[in-house]
Formats: sequence, structure tokens, C-alpha cells
Amino acid sequence: MGVIFTSMIEADYPVFGLDDLAGEAARRLADCGLASAPVLDGPLYVGMVTLSGLLAGRKGFPQAKSTLRSVRLEPVPGFAQDAQLFESLRAVATVGSEVIPLLDSDMRYVGVVTRRAILGVLAERFHVEEGVSTLEIEVPPPGAKLSEMIAAIEKNDASVVSYSSKPSGMAGGGVVLFFRVMTHDFFRLVRNLENYGYLVDYHSPFPDVSYDEMREKALEFIRYMDM
Repeated sequence: MGVIFTSMIEADYPVFGLDDLAGEAARRLADCGLASAPVLDGPLYVGMVTLSGLLAGRKGFPQAKSTLRSVRLEPVPGFAQDAQLFESLRAVATVGSEVIPLLDSDMRYVGVVTRRAILGVLAERFHVEEGVSTLEIEVPPPGAKLSEMIAAIEKNDASVVSYSSKPSGMAGGGVVLFFRVMTHDFFRLVRNLENYGYLVDYHSPFPDVSYDEMREKALEFIRYMDM
């Protein structure tokens, strides 16, 4: 089924109506430590009110009788509550708000999803966790088969837990392959891939590695045994 926005919804997030007092909205946002919140016209979402907008040009909170009808709302787009997260990521990335309103099929407001929740899902899917390391390998034209790259990594007692790719920008093509890997000796994995002729653009820091002469000699011996 994939990840849909509804699975990350925060239905109890603060929300206001057009007839709510601007001063009360500003106080609530400030008390909750929030930068913005959705505004509704009945059940329909009409925009986002921001704390910075409510306080702009003022020394204190808005006048007691002013409502959100008199306030400029930010036109943050709403997303369908059953939309797939990974199909919508590019659109989400263009939204300049910490929260994204969710709407049902009749355009009625149902809640929000926060950027924090989205980043949490991405971190989980790409295994951004302790014990997993990052490798970015640039493959020039005409490139290499992904299966060959994974085989080279797994030959060094490592497991690929996720991967992706992007164009390298090189003339004639080429790609940069992004791997998240688990291994008991990340240092050995990186050095062996370099010895195979792969161009490692980036790798995670080596944990607890001492570049002393004895270790280098041991690694040279390992590389010799792998040949």
C-alpha cells in the first residue's frame, strides 16, 4: 500500500476559523511554540496563518476585536489525505511551511502532516540509524550494472539495506549510486572498493579507526587474500 499521508496525520494540531480573534490565535501559536496553523471557512481549508504575520509591525498582539478575516493568510497548498508520500515528495519540497494541510475528496480539512513526521518516515525507509553507513559511488559512462555493484559490496561481508541513484552530471552520462550498508569493517569495504577502481564520492566517517602502520599492513594482506 505504501506510505499515505493519513498514516502520519496529526488530527489534533491547532486550527482556527476565519472569525477567530487574531490576538487569541497569536497567543495560542506562541504558547504552543508553533510558527503557523491552518485556517478554515466552515469545514473548508482557506490558508495558513503565521505567527510572524500576526506580529509583523506590532509591539504586541493584534487588537482585541480584529479577526483572522483581516489577516493575510499564506496560500500553502493542501494535499489529498490518501496521496502517496513518495509520489508527492517533489511537491512537498516546494512547500514553505512546517505543516502541510490534508484534505478529503470534498476539499474538507481533515488534519495536517508535519515535516518532522515526513523526515521520520524517510529516515526509517533509508535506514538512517546507528550501525548503518553511507556510500556514494560515481560510475562514469557507460556505467555499471547495479547487480555488479551490490555483488562487489557484498563480497566484502557487507549488506545493502537501501540504495538510490542520481545523474552525475558528467558529459555523456554517468550516475552516482547511493548505498546504505551494514558491515563489521566499513574501512575495509571502502578501501577495497577503491582498489577495484570505483570512485567513492563520499563515505560515512570510519568509526574507531587508527591509521597506524600495523593496520595498513593488515589491510594490505586482506586485499591480497581477496585477489
